[in-house]
Amino acid sequence: MGNKKVYITTPIYYASGNPHIGHSYTTILADSLARSKKLIGNDVFFLTGMDEHGQKIFEKAQKENKQPQQFVDEIANKFQQLWKDLDINYNVFARTTSKQHYDLVEKVFQIYTEKNFIYLDNWEGLYCVQCEENYTKSQAVKHEDDNCLYCKVGHKLSYKKEQSYFLKISQFENWLKEYLINHPTFIYPNNRLKELNNNFINQGLTDLSISRTTYDWGIKVPNDDKHVVYVWIDALMIYLSGLGYLSNDDKNYQHYWNDESCEIVHLMSKEITRFHCIYWPIMLEMLNIRKPTHIISHGWIITDKGKMSKSLGNVIDPFEYIQNYGSDALRYFLVKEISLENDGVFSKDLFINCFNNDLANNYGNLVSRTIGMLTKYSNKVVNKPDDQYFDNNDNELISFAKATISKCVKHINDNKLQQMIIDIMTLGDHANKYIEDKKPWVLFKENKTNEINAFLYTLINVVRIMTFFLSPILTKGTKQAISQLNLSNEQLSINSIDKFELLDKHTVNESSPIYLRIK
Repeated sequence: MGNKKVYITTPIYYASGNPHIGHSYTTILADSLARSKKLIGNDVFFLTGMDEHGQKIFEKAQKENKQPQQFVDEIANKFQQLWKDLDINYNVFARTTSKQHYDLVEKVFQIYTEKNFIYLDNWEGLYCVQCEENYTKSQAVKHEDDNCLYCKVGHKLSYKKEQSYFLKISQFENWLKEYLINHPTFIYPNNRLKELNNNFINQGLTDLSISRTTYDWGIKVPNDDKHVVYVWIDALMIYLSGLGYLSNDDKNYQHYWNDESCEIVHLMSKEITRFHCIYWPIMLEMLNIRKPTHIISHGWIITDKGKMSKSLGNVIDPFEYIQNYGSDALRYFLVKEISLENDGVFSKDLFINCFNNDLANNYGNLVSRTIGMLTKYSNKVVNKPDDQYFDNNDNELISFAKATISKCVKHINDNKLQQMIIDIMTLGDHANKYIEDKKPWVLFKENKTNEINAFLYTLINVVRIMTFFLSPILTKGTKQAISQLNLSNEQLSINSIDKFELLDKHTVNESSPIYLRIK
């Protein structure tokens, strides 16, 4: 069960543009996981936020005739509005422009300097402003029709030579290799580790450029204000500054991160896995503090036309889907249908089919049918009969439902919500088949009151279990179901969810459709 501490984070999203479906997926996944961990009794802290410094943001603000702070404030507001619309329940919305974060980055830079992990030198090479990443000539791509060099995403690279501070990443290459071998569950899925080893670690780690002099929108390097701290020391430290590390109020850091028994889970898209799985553990080792428990790196969301782009007209607007179908529909589809291991396809047809099959026909219909039959056959009251009136169909479904509880708890502990949903919907399929097999309308005609009561008692408990485990994902629809089923907090706790007898003599309320089919 629960009773442990858990710290869950999304990446802090880059404030260079509006939120999109990829941001939505990671944040919905993190929110659903945080809610699920709480559901089974854990003490959970959930952080999300914004990465707001860098040349790209500085240039975009200039183009819009805005100060950089005004520009990032407006972007942050859009993200926070989307999280509100998606019913995201975070503890902290952390921003790299906050004073607490500034103070921490300056302190960490000084600690690294005092430990001789930082030195000043010249950086020379190819740079992508859009990706904020350095490239060697061998990593660049040359288009056939010109002599220009491009990054792997397709942005034009510029040649730069400037003075820079460097972090001695190479000094920790052997330590990192050993750490990853000794912590096989650090990175999920496993194929991400293979990619890291093949593309980066086995080729040898080079020291990391951590400052820039060509713009000043960022945190100044202590005692050298010609330099601003470059993205990765700045951005990654948000996971610590958001908890108050090295501040006057560090209770959250002490309570969560500094407790070795606390599970620390970073969620992100695969393109930033390298920075979190190579640079981040090394930076933490330099500070002599613990490392995250799991880095969960999911694939991209693509469409049936391929990768999303404005030119193809296949960009998915999360605000549009929320407005047309509700936040539950989008939350459910992304957690259920997008795999952590591979890129996932999002199409309107898949979305509608998923909604109709799972939410309208399965779960929502079960809630309505259960209350409807309790109203018709038992005056809205659940009555548990003697054990002799439970037949094989009843007992098999009860056993299957209680086994599903155990499986769902394990899936939550293993951070596998997709599998949890699959098991809950399988329970719903069993319940629908159970209704057809039991034929309560026939039992009613034959005045078999005790048999009907056994049926209703079994069915409402199955629906209670489904509602309980779906509540972290379907945050609005399950509230309606709980109200219609008239369930109390006591009847919806991890310690009581397997106690069917709690619903003996229970009375339900009126029902109304929770999820209407999309035509």
